[in-house]
Amino acid sequence: MIRWGLVGGGGGKIGPVHLEAARQSGAFELVAAAPSSRPEVSAATDWGLASGALHADWRTLLDAGLDAVSIVTPNHLHMDMARAFDAAGVAVICDKPLAATRAEVGDWTPTQPFIITYNYSAYPAVRRARQLVAEGALGDIRIVRFGWAQEGMLATGRERTWRGDPALSGPGGTLADLGTHGLHLCEFILQDPVVALNAECECFNAATPRHAEMLWRFASGARGSLWVSQVVPGAGRGFELLIAGTRASLQGHIGAPDGLQLLAVGGSADPVPVLPMEAWHAEFVAAFAALYRDAAATIRGEPSLAPGYADGVRGMDFIAAALASNGQWVRL
Repeated sequence: MIRWGLVGGGGGKIGPVHLEAARQSGAFELVAAAPSSRPEVSAATDWGLASGALHADWRTLLDAGLDAVSIVTPNHLHMDMARAFDAAGVAVICDKPLAATRAEVGDWTPTQPFIITYNYSAYPAVRRARQLVAEGALGDIRIVRFGWAQEGMLATGRERTWRGDPALSGPGGTLADLGTHGLHLCEFILQDPVVALNAECECFNAATPRHAEMLWRFASGARGSLWVSQVVPGAGRGFELLIAGTRASLQGHIGAPDGLQLLAVGGSADPVPVLPMEAWHAEFVAAFAALYRDAAATIRGEPSLAPGYADGVRGMDFIAAALASNGQWVRL
């Protein structure tokens, strides 16, 4: 078992998701955690640890004999923690985005295994889609569309949390929260990078963008588009995806009962459909567990599809390029 620690995640939803995913993976044993600097927040969740293994200061975990640590904190803390654990010889699993700003990343490169949690790439439907594209089942890819709407930043008081403060979350807003997932997912499925984008971002009187739309150009010549928004009343949790080739298309929603469907020319469904989605939360945790299994393989030096440090840097470059675009084409 990999001796594992957790930093952050107390008082929120994502910390327990990491805990359950690591347990379901069967590869990690939680031996120490610093879920919050406030003991009452840490104690609000059953981490399965003795009180002496719960810490208020994350730095005490540097000497806890860990093999790996997950960083589940506000964005501005990611890089300082990652550098410290890497220097201590501990593999890092870091929530996205990699940092609050691109400048925080600089030219640093980790010496230990590093995984970033683009967890949607671990959904069975997404893995199947990647396989179908690689096998040529869709033909030559021509069109890619990704869209994701949420209502979260309409919630009263949400702008007063760390997510609404660019000093803590960075300048990306919805580009960091949703857009980086969209970029990684599409490049993961296609195994084809976006080389240029043309974006418009709207803050709607907030400190950071709450809505963004953009056009993409892929290295292969395919064309794409992305729109992400966190100010759509009543919006659900899932995102929509379309990948159209010369022979067939993949289209549908992740997080919806019908999942992704493979449609041939003329609209007929493939007799071997892409795996459909189940209940959102159960599938979300199951995908996170699959990501943790991939992370374990990476840590052990085995082949893995786990997103790595370069994917995290890619996300930061994407945010910077989209913010700089302002309706003009920029290289990515």
